[in-house]
This record gives sequence, C-alpha cells and structure tokens, in this order.
Amino acid sequence: MAGLANEEINRIQSQANIVEIISSYISLEKQGKNYFGVCPFHDDHNPSMSVSEEKGLFTCFVCHKTGNVFSFVQDFENVSFIEAVRIVASKIGIEIDTGYRETDVYSKHYEAVELTLKFYQNNLKSQEGLSAREYLNKRGINDEIIEEFNIGYAPTNYDTICKLLTTKGFDEQILVETGLANRGNTLYDLFRNRITFPIHNPSGKPVGFSARIYEDINEAKYINTKETPIFKKGKILFNYHRAQNEARRLKYLIVVEGQMDAIRLYASGIKNVVATMGTALTDDHIKLLKKLNVKIILCMDNDTAGEKATIQNGEALSSANVDLSILRITGAKDPDEYILKHSKEEFEDAVKHAATYFDFKLSYYKKDKNLNKVEDVSNYINQVLAELNKSNNQVLIDLTVNELSQEYGVDKNVLLNQIIKVEPVKVNKIEPRKEKKLSKNQKLSSILLYYMMNDTKYIRLYEQELGFIPDEKYLDIANDLLAFFLKYNYINIADFITYEISSDKYEQVLAIVDNNIRIELNDADYVGIINKIKMWIDENKINELKAKLKSITDINEKLKLMDEIAKMKKRMCQNEES
Repeated sequence: MAGLANEEINRIQSQANIVEIISSYISLEKQGKNYFGVCPFHDDHNPSMSVSEEKGLFTCFVCHKTGNVFSFVQDFENVSFIEAVRIVASKIGIEIDTGYRETDVYSKHYEAVELTLKFYQNNLKSQEGLSAREYLNKRGINDEIIEEFNIGYAPTNYDTICKLLTTKGFDEQILVETGLANRGNTLYDLFRNRITFPIHNPSGKPVGFSARIYEDINEAKYINTKETPIFKKGKILFNYHRAQNEARRLKYLIVVEGQMDAIRLYASGIKNVVATMGTALTDDHIKLLKKLNVKIILCMDNDTAGEKATIQNGEALSSANVDLSILRITGAKDPDEYILKHSKEEFEDAVKHAATYFDFKLSYYKKDKNLNKVEDVSNYINQVLAELNKSNNQVLIDLTVNELSQEYGVDKNVLLNQIIKVEPVKVNKIEPRKEKKLSKNQKLSSILLYYMMNDTKYIRLYEQELGFIPDEKYLDIANDLLAFFLKYNYINIADFITYEISSDKYEQVLAIVDNNIRIELNDADYVGIINKIKMWIDENKINELKAKLKSITDINEKLKLMDEIAKMKKRMCQNEES
C-alpha cells in the first residue's frame, strides 16, 4: 500500500490510542467504557459519536460514520488514507516514509521554498543580517521566537536566491512559479533587504513568504508571495499548523489580521492564534476554522477598516454557524501594539469579556448616529429589527424588543409586527444514513461476521462448523477474515478495517461494524447463529431438491430424493430446538 506494508500500518495503529488522537480534534468525555463527543461529520448538537478505546473504533449513532483511527483522520483532514497514516504516525512520534508526496509534480516547488527558508534563516544570523536582527530584538522578538517562526533575512543583492537555487539544480521556471524570483531583463530575487516570515500550509509545509521592510525606505511595508501552485492565499491561515492543538485544548481560537499580531500573541504565551494576512475570510478559511470545533474570537485592528473587516468576516462566520465572539481592543491600533503596551493577562481578560456578534452589531449600528434625532433612532431600530429577522432565538428576540421599547418608547407590539419570520438558512450537512433494510438471513450473516471480527475463536468455530454463507457478499468478507487470520494469526476489528481499505467490501465492513457495535458477545448466541445459518443452507438445499424432484420420472430416484429431504427437515428441527 503506497510502499507501506500492512504490518507497519497495523503497528502504528496498535501504538496510537484512538481516544488521544480523536481528542486532538474534538472534545471527548468518558461515559461508562467508552468516550463520547459531538460528531464533526454532521450538524450535531448533542454528543452522538462514541469512541471505544478497547476496540480502536469510533461510530456516530446519528450519521453512522464508523471506522478506526485512520478513517477518522482521513475524513476529518480530507486527505488520502496513506496520508492519514502518516499524520497518525507523526502524532505518536513515529516518522515514516509512506512513499506518499502531496503531489510529485510539485515536489521541487516545496524543496525550493524549504531551501530558501533555511538560507534566509542562516542569513539573519550572519553579519549582513545584524541590523535586521537588532530591529526584531528592539520590537521584542527574541531569538527563541525567531527560531520558532523560522524568521529570516533576504539579502540586498538582486540575485542571491536565483544563483543559489540554480546552482543546486533547480530550473529557473520553478523559481518563478514559486514566487521566489521574477523575470525582467534577467532573473532576479523577489525578496531583497527584507525580514522574511515563512508561511506554512495547514500541514506545516512552508509554501511562501511575507517579507517586511525594517528600514525607513519608500517601499511597500510588506511584500507577499503571489498565488502559486502550492500557495493559495484563500486556503491558508498564518500559524494555523502551530495553533490548532492549543486551540482544541483551550476550546477557542483567536483570529487576527497580521502576522506580527499573531507572532506577538504567540511570543507572549497566547499560542491559539492565527492571522488572515490582511484578507477577508474565504469559504476555505472557514472550513479550516470549523474543523477545530472551537469558539472563534475575531480580533481585527482597532480602526475603521478593522471594524468593516469584523462585520464582513463576522457575517461569513455567523452564516456558517460558527460559535463566534468579537474582541475590539482599545488603546492600541492592533494586538501587537496592545501586548507591548499592556500585558498577556490584560489581553486574556479582554478575551474573556469578548462580545457576542449580535451585541457587536448593535454597537456598530449606533456608531455615527445621533440617537437624540428621531430619524437616526428610526434607522437604528430598523437595522436591529432586520438582525432579529435572521434569528430563530425567541428569547433573544423578546429581550431585544423589550429593551428597544423601554429605551426609545416604541410600543412593543409595533416592533414585533415588524419582525417577519423567515425560513432558517439551510446548512449543508451530512444527512443521517438511511438504514438499509436487511432480510432475516442478512442480519444473521452480519452478526456472524461481527463476531468473527472480534475474536479468533469465532473464526475457528465458523471454519469447523459452517465454512459457508449462502450470500456471496457476506461469504467474501468471511473469506477475507479467514485470510487475515491465516496471515497474521490474530484478529482485530480496527486492523481488519485497514486490511479492507482498498477493497470494494470496505463500506460493507463498516456497515457491519456500525450495525452491530452495541452487541454484547456471547458464545451461546454465536452457536445459535451458526445453527440458524445451517438451517438457511438446508432450506436452500431442500428448495433445490424439490425443484429437481419435479423433473424426475424414475420412482426410485424420487424416493431417494424424498428421503434426503426428510432427513434435512429432521436436522432443521433439531437445530431449531437447540
């Protein structure tokens, strides 16, 4: 499997605690033997996902998403199976070569950015980078943070990176496509005499740079990598790869505008922070944020543009049903300046008192209005009523209408009559799986296979007493279970799921697990199931013999067949009684 043996995959799975891995994505609480959490695969509001540490399985009792630790990571991260294996291995401290690359066609692009990053880092430590390093230190960015964020320095010469990379065998076209160089009369470096901040994709791979001036020169403050095959600004949030685990631990994430804001907060010990890099949040950004399943604290700059960005981004987040609060800092133009003027503790206290998005909008609508004027009061009330029209929270509606009525002396009924209930916005979600109705015999087969997935003694008993299921789909899975047992001399549901990952039987295996996961295994019940399947086999055989009987004219042959049918019916009665 992509250069990685099943034995190695199973070893990783056996060392990976499924509860710990899934807990790095969603909150889990122990209830009895298992752990429960809100399912991230459908619009869940009550904990409906169960995680069994003992079996190494998760299952949602609403949308019926089921699988092992690799299945969870694969679906949650939206990556290939083999990449999910690599992610799980990395989380438990095992580095593996899966033979997988994000895309081989862009491997040289990633290598070029990585090599440039290392060069910039080393250059900051050189004599040439001394003044840039002093600038960072004066701004409170110490060597530890410089190292943590891979901050570097792009030299003054116009073609240093071009020469370095072409000498290393990189094609000039790669340099242009990665945004490290431009073409004019000759090839030249894009970043020169600037402090460089690498930008990483959500997986942690460097894909570009933001480069800042540090001297008083008449140039743009920041130059960023252009859109490239590996850098899509609308899909990347600065510091996401570092912030995600801390955000899940603390159950909230702070979203700021600029890299320096994120770096400043991170350096002060507030590590659950990402930056939009000055752009509005895109649908892909919001998907990244929703994957964390935490509250989002939106903290844009303290200016008019930042206020507008709060409304724009707040609308996008609110429409996506994100748990959202708004933090508007005072006494500083941005979080970077706020931390320098105040303290980590003051910022964290401000976070605790962040406003709801609805309350922020009420304050925003009051801005620049003279509420002593009837027209401005009327405009303000109409804006608030328009917001209430979007809400299905009747308590919020009643409280707000009461407040407006008392504060501005408007009859409550007049206000309520202005609120036209609209249909709630439909949210894209995974619909609960429609249960496929199984026949009595299909249910028996499903339960039989679930037993076999749990313990080798049930595989042996199947082999000794049955060895056949009169349904090709279930028989194929039984044969695969036998093959797994013969090859590895053990059975484990989580490993068997991995074994079937590339098979056309994979979905059916997951359905069998999902349908039967609540069953308590019992040896006597299993024997009963085997006997019932034997009766099913005999019923099929009797029907075949009866059909054959109709076409036979020889009396002796007929008597022989009738005797065989009678014996089979007697055996069926005995099995039924047992």
